[in-house]
Amino acid sequence: MKRLPLASSIALVALLLACASTPPLPSGPLPAAAVPAAVPLPGSDALLAEGRALREAGDVAGAVARLEEAHAAAPARDDVRIELAELLVADGKELDRAGAVLAGVRRRTVDARWDLASAGLAELRGDDEAAQAAYGRALMVREDPDVRLRRARALERLGRVADAAQELERARSSRPRDTVVRARLAELYEAAGRLTEAETELLGVARAAPERSAGWTQLARFYERNGRTADAEKADAKARATGRPGRNLRPLLPSRR
Repeated sequence: MKRLPLASSIALVALLLACASTPPLPSGPLPAAAVPAAVPLPGSDALLAEGRALREAGDVAGAVARLEEAHAAAPARDDVRIELAELLVADGKELDRAGAVLAGVRRRTVDARWDLASAGLAELRGDDEAAQAAYGRALMVREDPDVRLRRARALERLGRVADAAQELERARSSRPRDTVVRARLAELYEAAGRLTEAETELLGVARAAPERSAGWTQLARFYERNGRTADAEKADAKARATGRPGRNLRPLLPSRR
């Protein structure tokens, strides 16, 4: 048999070795780790701006759609996540989605918005312990009497009445003419047997809007419950003299800020 020249033999051996060391082609799909990350779509700033404009205009569905697009374009943007989560919590229809969006926020202590959205979500889920804790963290960032009122109500539902009263007292210090805060504080004082303080709060409620009957009527019923008939009659007379019914306050909903 005719032998190959030495150079040709060496080239053939090298080719055979290379083929033997080449790994086989995969027979199935590549594992997820081997798939390169998708390149973010451009325009997240514009999408975020559109979402905010739609939110201001009251188009919640349109705003959510734009913010979902912005989130897909830039999933690492905390501002997009928080904006989207706030709307989802306010809408109250996709709580699991809201939770997933909030969970991806990395810089949570820049302002109070992450905690406020988390607190609102916790309230909707019936988790008052998580809600009061999140409201408490938000208050460490920024004072807000509305947030104190919400935290007080969560604490009440947990049976922590003394803590709830302290929150309401702080809210009253910030807004002494807030009749919702003072009326609720009066209820807690009365339940705790602190009748003088309860009366003070109810007088404050009545005098904050003396032309309305609601405050005087509340005060009259307080006097009746505590056996002060003459004072109850005087308060009722003032309520009748106003000629204007009190405004019925709607229940406070979870914060949207």
